[in-house]
Amino acid sequence: MTPNTILFASNVMNYAFFRIIGFHIGYNFIKQYSSTPYINRGKQLSSLTEKEYVDSHQGDNMMIDKWADFLNISNWFKWRGFEEVPPGYGNIE
Repeated sequence: MTPNTILFASNVMNYAFFRIIGFHIGYNFIKQYSSTPYINRGKQLSSLTEKEYVDSHQGDNMMIDKWADFLNISNWFKWRGFEEVPPGYGNIE
């Protein structure tokens, strides 16, 4: 039911995230991915992240852009400045 682009991108991102966090805390979160098609791209994405991540707000934004480019989904969102957020955005009525 999930479109392949979303399913693939989501699993590659999950793999990369769990691989990185697992190395930091010494736990293998990725063993469930051992026979999935997401491993190679997930390893590449985690490697890119470990090499190029800068621990800051700007670094987070740059890494989000790199992940989106890597997964060919960079046209799925657009960054907005705080001043561009419409009045009342987020208010639940």
